[in-house]
Formats: sequence, structure tokens, C-alpha cells
Amino acid sequence: FLVAAFQQHKTQHPTQHTMLVKGNASGRRNNILQSVKDASSSISMMRLTGAVLVFCCIIDFTFKPKHLHSLRAAVADSTNVLDATKHKNNVSLLDLPLSVKDVAINVGSNIDPIMLADKKYGPCAHNIAVEPIVANKIPFHRQLSVLPAAVSSNPGVMSMRIYNVNGVSSSLAKPAMTDFWNSKESRGDGRLVIVPVITLSSLLNSIPKRINVAFLMTDIQGYDFMAIKEAKNTLKERVTHIMTEVWYDDVYTYSGVHNDLCRDWLPLMTEMGYTLVKTAYEDDMEKLKARCEKQLKENPQRPSGKENAGLSEDNAYWVRNDVVEQPFPGVVSVQKYDPGYVEEEYKTCV
Repeated sequence: FLVAAFQQHKTQHPTQHTMLVKGNASGRRNNILQSVKDASSSISMMRLTGAVLVFCCIIDFTFKPKHLHSLRAAVADSTNVLDATKHKNNVSLLDLPLSVKDVAINVGSNIDPIMLADKKYGPCAHNIAVEPIVANKIPFHRQLSVLPAAVSSNPGVMSMRIYNVNGVSSSLAKPAMTDFWNSKESRGDGRLVIVPVITLSSLLNSIPKRINVAFLMTDIQGYDFMAIKEAKNTLKERVTHIMTEVWYDDVYTYSGVHNDLCRDWLPLMTEMGYTLVKTAYEDDMEKLKARCEKQLKENPQRPSGKENAGLSEDNAYWVRNDVVEQPFPGVVSVQKYDPGYVEEEYKTCV
């Protein structure tokens, strides 16, 4: 600093420095004293400038969003409070009350989403319905949140076609064949609407990790497999019990998507560490296994939707291998949900 200050003074006051070399002893002494004063002043100025710069760096470092996040995360971890901050995946966390310990998710709920019904979950359990078409027709309940969106492998905005009563068969895909459920013009079958689209992983990542995702149910008209596959890494960590809509025998309900139990689902879910424990129509898993072996042996190559359009659907129930003995949680539709909790019990959900 001293050298820099001296050089700066020399540049600004060349005459004084010339006199310092050529003048008499008294002049040299006076010039030395003046130079020292000027240098001291420059050094003080540099010190002040340096302090300001250091202070600005500290402020900049401290108040950048990522560092604010680190501070908030540390506070959240120490108090077990996770609110609408951001975590490492850059997804905002839902601001659910600390009293919420369990959540059920129903993707493609239509007008009657499921609710956790077992008394062990209590009045603070929460349920999330994801429904792009008739979200406004879902009955209100304080234990239910409705997300008006579709789910696919990539987020964005897409066109969805409305089919069937209350849009129950609406899909991001086209039907593989014309049938009673998709061809009635008087109820608006085939009408296009624009819907927001999210991924299943983004929804799961938005739920604070202190909350148990007790049950996930999907019924999204051909997009079930695509949605689950996209979220497979998050699912393994967060969800133990899953129900998905599946297709049999390479029969396509909708074109352009894959959702076959034997060809698609069993390989993926086995890889992810889940066991198929039953379907809505079949409890004998050995019988179902033999059916799959026969299908894949007779048709090693997947047929096209045009070759094999039709309707052959079921609901498959999957349990993560480490808890395969645990039963599925009891659920009922929101229209039948009457747990009998009183207002005082709901007031504890904070």
C-alpha cells in the first residue's frame, strides 16, 4: 500500500518529487514530510475503499438466493420446519402445516378423488387430487387440495381431448379406436382443451420429506406408465404403495402410448424394487405371471396400436419390496368421506 501510495503521489505531484531530489536539505526535509502526509492520506483512503469492497462482497455473498437458501435450510432442519423455500432440485416446497404427517395423491381423479380414511391418519392427513378437466366440480373438503393439471413425462402446455361422461376418459392421446365412450358428439366427445402439464417427480419433490406419501393412485388414460417412469428415482424414495391403471395383452386403449402390464410395467417396477401384489380382477399372481409369459412368448415384438386397438384394462397394486407385508391404506372417495372429526380436532392441524 505504501509503495502504491508513493507512486500515486509522484504521478500527481511531479514538481515536488523533482525538488526532493535537487533542492536543498531544508526543502528536501519539507518535501519528505509532505510526501509522507500525502502517502498516509492515500493509504487511509485505500484502507477505506478496501473495507467498503470487503463489506460489499460479504453482502453480495450473504444475500444471493442460494446462500439465503442454505441459511433457511439450516434453520428448517434445526426446527423441523419446511415451508415454501427451495431445496436442491430447485422445486418450491408446499407450505403444509407441521401437523400434516401423511398425504395421499390421486392423479387423474376426475370428480371423486380418494381420501385417506384410516383413523390412524387423523384429521390432519391431507390428500392431493390432480385433475385437468373437471377440477372445478370436485367437492370441497378441508383435507383436500385440487391441482388442475395433467401429468406426463415433460412439463409444459398440451392439448387434451375430452371423452365420456364428466370427461372421465379424457386424455392427452387419441383413442386407438372409435367406441361408445369417445364418439358421442352431444356430450362434447373429442373437444380439444389446452391444459397445463406437470411431471409426477415435480409434485413428489414439492412435498416436504418429513411427510409420508402413504398412497399414490394414477388413472391417466394411457399416460400412467410414462408418468411413473419419469418419476422412478423419486418414487423409490418417497412412495411405498402405488395403484396404477394398466393394459393387458398389448391392447391399446389410446394410440401413441405404451401401458402394457406384462411388457412395460412388470419390468420397470421390478427394476425399481416393487412387487405386484394384486390387481382389481386378479389375486393369483402365479396365474398372472403365466399369462405374461404366454403373451411375450407368442408376441416377442410389440404390435402397433392400429393392429391391436381395443379395451382391456385393470388396476395394478404395487408395494415396495422392503414393506411388502404392509397392507394398503384404507381410502374412500371424497363424496363418501365422513370421518366424524369435530371442529376442535381440525383446529389442531396447524
